[in-house]
Amino acid sequence: MGGALDAISLDANWIGLHGPAGILIVARVAGLCATAPLTAISGVDVRFKLLLAVMLGVVLIPVLEPTIGPTPTGPALAWAAILEAVFGALLGLSAGLIVAGARQAGDLVAAQAGLSAATLFNPETGEESSALGHLYGLIALGVFLGMQGPLVLVAAVAESYRVVPAGGFLLDAASASQVFAQVGGALALSLRAAAPAAIALAIAGLAMGWIGRLAPAIPVLAMSLPLRSLLGIVLVILSLGALVATLSQAWAGWPWGGGGS
Repeated sequence: MGGALDAISLDANWIGLHGPAGILIVARVAGLCATAPLTAISGVDVRFKLLLAVMLGVVLIPVLEPTIGPTPTGPALAWAAILEAVFGALLGLSAGLIVAGARQAGDLVAAQAGLSAATLFNPETGEESSALGHLYGLIALGVFLGMQGPLVLVAAVAESYRVVPAGGFLLDAASASQVFAQVGGALALSLRAAAPAAIALAIAGLAMGWIGRLAPAIPVLAMSLPLRSLLGIVLVILSLGALVATLSQAWAGWPWGGGGS
């Protein structure tokens, strides 16, 4: 009986010693799991996200705990855990913005090709998007998986403690500017990914307009939509290599990614 009580006392002492650091680590991982690509899809159950966060946190605690200094207690620990979850969510969101930028690029090309009328319901955003935007998003996720994206995310969490220590994240103007910079980067990515096909379609539209002016007898208006759609499909197929290269570069340049610092 005494041995059992000693074991319980030992477990309580261990939890009291390592528990605060573990809470902070699990909170950051939970924020990442809530917004990262693949796990941010609305079809993924919340219980699965929580279980995944706890499992990853348990694995990372022995690795990251030595890098964590003195931890707060009481209400200060709760506030620090909230900030850790916010930082983890922003880390996952910065990766998810690459997928969002790819979808936006597909929507831009679909609008130029006259394919935007065909829309699909996107369960991740709860909104409708073009079939081409959905395809571009799937390609971005495929590149993410091909570059071992899930492992990179786990490594990013560990690396993030070198840049932002546990409890060191602040909701200030610098953090807000970094968030807006990530959004601007996603918009720039969408323009780069859509540029080859979109520019070619715009030139084709100008050419058809000149043909209509030079030869009014040709029913250019009636022919323009099917021609633009056909040309758009051909250009999308031809530009898939450039799209994959652009997305690979974006993932490699993602903070703490394959080519990050």
